[in-house]
Amino acid sequence: MDIEQKEDNIDFSSMLASTVHDMKGSLTMLLNTLDEIIVDTKNTNLNIYAQFSKLQYEAKRVNNNLIQLLTIYKMEKSQYNVNIEHYSVSDFLDEQILQSKSLFEFHNITVSLDCHSDLYWYFDRDLLSGVINNVINNIIRYTKDKFSLKAYVADNCLHIELHDNGRGYPKTFATTDSVSHKRVSFATGSTGLGLYFSSLVARAHRNKNETGSIMVNNNSEFGGGLFTIILP
Repeated sequence: MDIEQKEDNIDFSSMLASTVHDMKGSLTMLLNTLDEIIVDTKNTNLNIYAQFSKLQYEAKRVNNNLIQLLTIYKMEKSQYNVNIEHYSVSDFLDEQILQSKSLFEFHNITVSLDCHSDLYWYFDRDLLSGVINNVINNIIRYTKDKFSLKAYVADNCLHIELHDNGRGYPKTFATTDSVSHKRVSFATGSTGLGLYFSSLVARAHRNKNETGSIMVNNNSEFGGGLFTIILP
């Protein structure tokens, strides 16, 4: 009986992962269509532009969650091969900002990037993009009107910081890479999925005896939340 139940669980998890993959494909098509509509309506109909911008934000948030779930599933099943390569950090972060440019403009959020053009580092581009995009999406939702992205090297590690001027993170989310998937709040609807995903991504980056980590606190330069990912 126990063996049969274990096999059922394995089948269900695989089926769930396949379903999530299909949903992500549909959402990608939806997001591409929304991008086109937003460009067409921006200078013609402000009311429709605002409505579609809200839809774009929510669709992107769901899409990010699905990507995180799929990646976590693959990593825990040892099906994800971490692909560490050498990249320009400045160019990489520029691309992440550009992906949310229309949402920053719609919400009147001032964006700044502080990163030397000659800063290069080794990391998995797709994994780190998932982390940065998730945090940016949350910042768009909670910041008042400011967002700053900074990158620098300290103690032989790459530090990427995301600052905002919102209300900051709840005390229960203050972490120095603690496993945050346990922090489920039915009052706010928060599952801690984003922080758990970020923690896994950070720890997937290793160099000799050093392992990546994340930090979350309210020491932003603007007095709001500060998310930091540190990669060796």
